[in-house]
Amino acid sequence: MKLNKIFKITAIIAVISAFVACDEDFTEIGGEIINNPSDVELREVEVNAYSQKLNSVQTNNLNNFFLGSVNHPIYGESTASIVTQLGLSIPNPDFGDNVQLDSVVMTIPYYSTELEASGDETQIEYELDSVYGNGSFNLKIYETDFFLRNLDPDSDFQQQQKYYSNQQDVVEQNIIGAPIYSNDNFQPSAESYVTYELNDAGENDTITNAPAFRVKLPVDYFKEKIIAREGSDELANNTNFRDYFRSLFLKAEPNGTENRQILFNLSSQEANIKLYYTSEAEDDDGEVERTRKIYTLNIAGGNKFNTYTGEFPTDVLQTITAQTDETGAENLYLKGQEGSMAVIELFPDAEVLQNLKDEELLVNEAALTFYVNDDLVNDGLQPQRLYLFDLTNNTILSDYGLDATYNPASPELSLTSFSEPLQVTEDENGLFYTLRITNHVSNILNNEDAENVKLGLVIVPNINTVVARGQQAGISQILNSSTRGLELIEQVPSGSLLSPDGTILHGNLSADNEKRLKLQIYYTNFNQ
Repeated sequence: MKLNKIFKITAIIAVISAFVACDEDFTEIGGEIINNPSDVELREVEVNAYSQKLNSVQTNNLNNFFLGSVNHPIYGESTASIVTQLGLSIPNPDFGDNVQLDSVVMTIPYYSTELEASGDETQIEYELDSVYGNGSFNLKIYETDFFLRNLDPDSDFQQQQKYYSNQQDVVEQNIIGAPIYSNDNFQPSAESYVTYELNDAGENDTITNAPAFRVKLPVDYFKEKIIAREGSDELANNTNFRDYFRSLFLKAEPNGTENRQILFNLSSQEANIKLYYTSEAEDDDGEVERTRKIYTLNIAGGNKFNTYTGEFPTDVLQTITAQTDETGAENLYLKGQEGSMAVIELFPDAEVLQNLKDEELLVNEAALTFYVNDDLVNDGLQPQRLYLFDLTNNTILSDYGLDATYNPASPELSLTSFSEPLQVTEDENGLFYTLRITNHVSNILNNEDAENVKLGLVIVPNINTVVARGQQAGISQILNSSTRGLELIEQVPSGSLLSPDGTILHGNLSADNEKRLKLQIYYTNFNQ
C-alpha cells in the first residue's frame, strides 16, 4: 500500500432535504483534507471557462426586490419593476358608520443605518443602504388584472407557481386604467418621518420612523375600492380579496438622469398601505362620537415578483454569444440580476486528469484566481464577492459547507476561506478574487466515484444568502430557475439576483499569461 493511501480522503456524505424554489433535493459530498506544510509543490492546470447570458430568471422566490433603473458602464441600462399582491389585515372589516377616509399612504422601509448623533441629538440621522446610483427614475403605480397564483396548474397544482423577470409585457397588458400614483423624478430620501399612532387611551402617540418609501395614494380610489365594499364577498377573506384586487404594478422607467435603483425588503411587516379614516359609533353612554381609525392592507405575505427590461449592448452580447465550451474564452462576463454568469470546467483534458489521479497526490490547497480585466473595466467599482457552485447538480460545493469562517452576523467576514473578497495583489497584477476548492478538487482526484462536474460562477452581494442553514447545521442551496433556453443553465443561486453589479474577468484564453485563469494545486507527493 502506498503511503498516500493513509491520507486518502474520507468522504463526507450529507443528504439534505429542504423546501426550496424548485422543490428539489440536494446532496452535498465533501471530504476532510489533511494539510502537510512540508515538501509542498505547485502545479497549474488548464481549465475551460466561458460566459452564459441569462435571458430570464425566476424572481418570485425572494424577500428582496429591486425598483428603479441603473445604467451600467459595461452592461447598459436595466430597469426593475415590482408586481405584488395586497392582503387584508383583518378579513371582513367593519369600518363603522359615516366613514370619512382622510388619507391613504403606501410605506415600504428602506434599508438604512442610524448614524451616530452629532450636535442636535434630538434629530436622528440615517444613511441609506442597498441604493445604487445617484439620480432618479420615473415611477408609476397601477392596479392590474394580472392574477398571481400560489400553485402551478401545469403541475396539477402540486408545485409553486413560478414568475419570471421577462413577464412585464403580459403584466402591462392587464393594467386597469390610469396610474394611481405618478412621479417623473422619484428618488429616495434618507430623512426619518413621523407618524401618529393611536394608543390604548385613544390618544395620538408621536413616533419617529427610519427612512421609507412613503407616498400618498388617491383617497377616492380607495374609498370606492375598499371602504364602499364593506360587508361584501370581496372583503370576506384574502382568497376572495386577491381575486378581486389582483395586483399592484410598481413600474419604473429611466428618466435621463444618472438613474437610481433601490433594494426593498417586501417581507417586512412595515411594508403596507394604510387607510386613515374616521367613523361614528356610540359610546357607553349612548352618545355618538367620531373616532380616528386605521385599516391596513399588507404587502408582506402575498405573492410578488420582479420584472426587468433593458438589453446588453450589442457588442457585449455578441462577444458572450460567440464564446464556446470547446475552447473557453479570453474574458468572462459577469452581471447580477437578469444578467450573465460563467461556466468553469476543471480538468477538460481527460488524459491530464487521469495522470493526476495516478500520482495520488495529497492536495493541500486548490484555488481558482480570477483577475479583473482593468483594460475593459474602467469605472473602479467592482462587486466584492463571487460565488462558485456545482452547476451540474445545482448544489453547493463541499468547500462552502465546510468553511469554518461562516459568520451570519457579518457577511463581509463570512466564508472568506472559500470565497476571498476582492483583493489587490502585491506584485501589482491588479484586482482579483480567489475561490478555494480544495475539498472539491481532492475528491475528484482521490475518489473514484467523484464526478468532475461543471461549476457556475456568479456575483453575490452577500455570500450567506445562497443557502438556507437549518438549526442542526444542515445546508440547502437556495436556487431560482432560469429560462435561458439551454439545458445547461437550469437554475441560478437566488443571491445573484440581489446585485446590479457587473465585471469582466480574465478567462483561460487571456492574452496576459500572468492573469490567465488556471487551477492552482498545492500538493505533497509522498510517492516520489
